[in-house]
Amino acid sequence: MAEGNKSLPYGIIHTVRACFRRLGLYGFLDGLKEKGVPLSSVIELMCVYQLNGGSSMNECGVLSDSVLVREELCHGHRITRKTIERSLFLLDLYFEETIVHLWDRLNEIYPDMSTDVYVDGSHIPREGSGTGAYTAAGEGGGTVQLQDQFMIAQLVESGLPVSVEVYRGNLNDPPQYADFVPQLMFLLKKGSMIIMDHGGSAKDLLHEIKYGEMDYLTRVRMNNSDIERIRNEIERAEYVGNGTMCIHHRFESSDRHTYLYFSVDRYIMGHLSAERKALRMMQMARDAKDFTEDPDPRKVVKTVKNPFIKVKSVKVEVEMTLNPWLEEDVAKAIRETEKDDCGWFKLECSKGLTPLQALDLYRHRAGIEALISSLKSVVNLKPLRVWSASSTRGAVLLGLIAQLCISMVRYDMEPDTVEKRVDGKVVRMEHKPSTATICKNLCHWTVVLIPRDGFRVERIFTDENDLTRLISAVLERYRGCFDGLSRAAGPWKAI
Repeated sequence: MAEGNKSLPYGIIHTVRACFRRLGLYGFLDGLKEKGVPLSSVIELMCVYQLNGGSSMNECGVLSDSVLVREELCHGHRITRKTIERSLFLLDLYFEETIVHLWDRLNEIYPDMSTDVYVDGSHIPREGSGTGAYTAAGEGGGTVQLQDQFMIAQLVESGLPVSVEVYRGNLNDPPQYADFVPQLMFLLKKGSMIIMDHGGSAKDLLHEIKYGEMDYLTRVRMNNSDIERIRNEIERAEYVGNGTMCIHHRFESSDRHTYLYFSVDRYIMGHLSAERKALRMMQMARDAKDFTEDPDPRKVVKTVKNPFIKVKSVKVEVEMTLNPWLEEDVAKAIRETEKDDCGWFKLECSKGLTPLQALDLYRHRAGIEALISSLKSVVNLKPLRVWSASSTRGAVLLGLIAQLCISMVRYDMEPDTVEKRVDGKVVRMEHKPSTATICKNLCHWTVVLIPRDGFRVERIFTDENDLTRLISAVLERYRGCFDGLSRAAGPWKAI
């Protein structure tokens, strides 16, 4: 029976194949597998499928059932679910080698590239028939769910993702940072800056970064000495813009720098929670009044429920420190529970940056948060659907490769200039479309395959627009890096 017309995402295919050649992935991946379908063909298909909005590997495997799709998209190979699962296993098996290969290729493509990096992590809900070595019940999305966690690194200057690792779903941030950052340091140049959230503020990790001849910028918790410094040195605070001021302190012995920032926005957000605090204080005052009328220790002491033990009697002495009926004591209780650091936050850096430089560098962590969001929504890693424990890391690495393809194109695009109002002034800034916008437009740039006469195929290209033409120009510039690679160009010679 003759096949009907087939529509394929030409823009995504065009981009993935160009980036695979530029990254040398065809030769590298095919060297990891000797028999059967070339590994590069499978990984290429999965990248195209996921960037086109797919998330089911079963459905991905069904694509090659069509002869037309098999010839145009799969290089003539029949790719089944079993082949896909085996390929994810190989990505897991050669996980570190793949990361190193991608890093080496990026350094060849961008030899003057700065290796300052942002590091952050997130979770991915797990769906599938089994739970892997990293799957555990953890808090995410406002509920407790089966999930895997991952850490990822993104270059500050280019926004390219360069490394990733998977962790158990119930593991706290500090152990993840303590494992991931030292691995990442093997890739980075000496003197690189590693920017982290407060999860990477452990002293041992910061010492290891300095010992490795690199620098760090991280958010740390405020302590009593910081509160005292705010009280005593508030007059020398420096205004840095956007409703923010800073008290900068340098430690002579270690050349460590701390930055105490006061943000009007954070101050307002802090006071928005005042109503909840007031309600809790009113409830505590009522509990205290009830206790004075009926001093039963069971009202203020709760025993831990344990099926192996039973608490029969507990001797408790309760002392009233404040009178819940006196307004002065209620006001004192409120003052004691209030924090003196409302609106303040603290950054620590091993390098002497100005307050504005440190704040801008830290605030641009929004880029890695956007990257994580792109991995989940554009590359469709959320929720994570795999069939075995060994496939988990392979699926996350696959997501990194797909994301890197789009991020490379975005980085190589020429930026537009837009006007924005910053701190009351109109500023001209460079602007590029987001990875989600790029991927959406590439998905709409399609090719319709129409069988003719039983052996000839007519191709009709649709929905090319200004943005896809800009992307096509970027991919055209990639041509020079294909020299010397063994893989053929594929069905579309324009690549």
